[in-house]
Amino acid sequence: MKLIEFPSLPAVLSLPEALRRLASQIENGEYGDAHNLAWTIDCGDSRIELGYLGKSPEPACSAHFLFALAMRRLELGALAL
Repeated sequence: MKLIEFPSLPAVLSLPEALRRLASQIENGEYGDAHNLAWTIDCGDSRIELGYLGKSPEPACSAHFLFALAMRRLELGALAL
């Protein structure tokens, strides 16, 4: 297995602070011309929420596709030698 590195953030950053930083990075163009964002929140007590932000004629399909791509990227990163 290989450790997958996520975008660098300070180790102890609150979720609201991390989201503000991500918004700033998107506004500054660090993610190119960002079109869509799929998110997942672990709310505790076995409650998971998810959502999709962006413009799409088929938001459910686009969200599913983004989550599937993210899952594949994690899998392939873990398998890379």
